[in-house]
Amino acid sequence: MTRLPGPAAAIALGIAALPLGSAAAAAVSPFDGTWIADLTSQGGLPEDDYLLSGGIYSCRSCSPPRSYPADGKPHAIAGDENVTSEAVTVTGPRSILTRIVSPAMTRSTTMTVSPDGQTATYVSIDHRPGVKGPLRTEYLARRAAAAPPGAHAVSGKWQGLRYVAVPVQLRTTELHVTGSRFRYRVPIGASYSATFGGDAVPVHGPYRGKIMAAVTRNGDRQIVATLKQDGKLVATRTFTLLPDGKSLEIATTSPGSDSTFRVMARKQ
Repeated sequence: MTRLPGPAAAIALGIAALPLGSAAAAAVSPFDGTWIADLTSQGGLPEDDYLLSGGIYSCRSCSPPRSYPADGKPHAIAGDENVTSEAVTVTGPRSILTRIVSPAMTRSTTMTVSPDGQTATYVSIDHRPGVKGPLRTEYLARRAAAAPPGAHAVSGKWQGLRYVAVPVQLRTTELHVTGSRFRYRVPIGASYSATFGGDAVPVHGPYRGKIMAAVTRNGDRQIVATLKQDGKLVATRTFTLLPDGKSLEIATTSPGSDSTFRVMARKQ
């Protein structure tokens, strides 16, 4: 499952047949199949840091950090090739609406702070090319640091608690291992096929920048994918197969993050 960031940011699985002697036998990797993330198993969500004051919105935890007027108008984000524009509208004393436009999707996120100021709910509506939608995701966070005096209620630090609801399209991963080759695909449009220990290969999908993936294998039960965009590391994703063969831990770490998002996926 791909983690959906906070309101100001944008990045979530065939049978092989091999000959054995004179007969052909199906060599099925335990990784092969469709895996769907189980929301009851998630952990390691990051902390977001916002400031909305004097009509200026800033996301200090975004990569790269960004700051622009909260005037409802689209603004280009310097250094973020995955975003065409972002816009923030103040919709009330405890809520904002963020609209993100990118080649991969259009997302509208409403962030609403609770009356006691201690929790925040994010509701995102995505429209993605070639994917039936809209896709609705709900996310919950708790306040980790107070808003500065005079700042809007969304300001401060927010520790992610859990995804309350995520569409199955965003929770599904398809994997296939054939000998030394690894294939990855998700329904929202990203896919690649790479050789273990080989050169990085392009990730196919609706992206503006060039994303490359390289994969390694650690024993029989773990695969590590390293994703880079224009030469810069964007994520490391580790797939670890549990002994039951029906559960797969997917762990994603991003540069600059002190946490690793982990979720358990179940084979379908």
